[in-house]
Amino acid sequence: MSKYRCIIWGTGIDYDMYINSIKYQELIGDIEIVGITSNQSIYQKVDQFCFIPNHELGNIDFDILIIASRKFFKEIQKGAISLGIDNEKIVNIKIFSLPNFDINKYLEIKKSQISIFSNNCWGGLTYNQLGMENYSPFINMFENEMDYLKILSDPQKYLNYELEFERYIYSEVSKTEYPVCYLNDVRLHFNHYTSLEEAVEKWNSRKKRINWDNLFIMMHTENADVADRFVELPYRNKVCFVPFETSKESLLSIHYKNSNELKEFPFWSIVNGLATGNYKFYDILDLLLGIRNDKRI
Repeated sequence: MSKYRCIIWGTGIDYDMYINSIKYQELIGDIEIVGITSNQSIYQKVDQFCFIPNHELGNIDFDILIIASRKFFKEIQKGAISLGIDNEKIVNIKIFSLPNFDINKYLEIKKSQISIFSNNCWGGLTYNQLGMENYSPFINMFENEMDYLKILSDPQKYLNYELEFERYIYSEVSKTEYPVCYLNDVRLHFNHYTSLEEAVEKWNSRKKRINWDNLFIMMHTENADVADRFVELPYRNKVCFVPFETSKESLLSIHYKNSNELKEFPFWSIVNGLATGNYKFYDILDLLLGIRNDKRI
């Protein structure tokens, strides 16, 4: 496979933090850095790379634009798109910090517009960790296990229902009240919202983005019977995190209670920690691509 020709946009703190990781990708032959750009046209070269004023990017042949600013990513992304750069070419520099990062796998996932369904915040945290737009309404919320299994039994039917407000619930975790809504006969807990209006608006806008041709179904449970029901669901690409030993292909054992540091933590917090990179039990790119034991399921 030919190298991806890359432009880096940004020369600040994040550039300094990640440039060696990017150079490593160049060293192993996966990318070629063809230039650096920024809003400050005061350079001719940066670290021996040619400096290209951003208004001249339209004259350069490149495959990937790496935005080297986590704080101002959205602002720079908007500016790049206004210059005619395809959003599909744009990536966040933070992805180069992923352990064992493989840019070919990453770009395959990004291009596929994968829709992650999850019964807690894992999906949204995973999208954020990968610096990707989410293609799922199951973000910043959770459902109880039986309600989630109901949804998964026929998600297109359930997602055609309109949300019906039930009540606000106080969260001991966030110390705020959040809205709970019915979706037909199941409850959705929008625990990262204090406003019903915002929760409904986000839910409705995100469900329009679902890519029904590329679903990744995630769940976590401590109940073996629930896990067995998950195994029977007719989805090709799925995983359920469980805290017990299992040999079933779509279940992934997380033996966190073997650690004195973690055994007092609730399982859901460990699962969320998997998504943020706090705990290392899997390769996120392989997981989303359905690679198990070096084979695609």
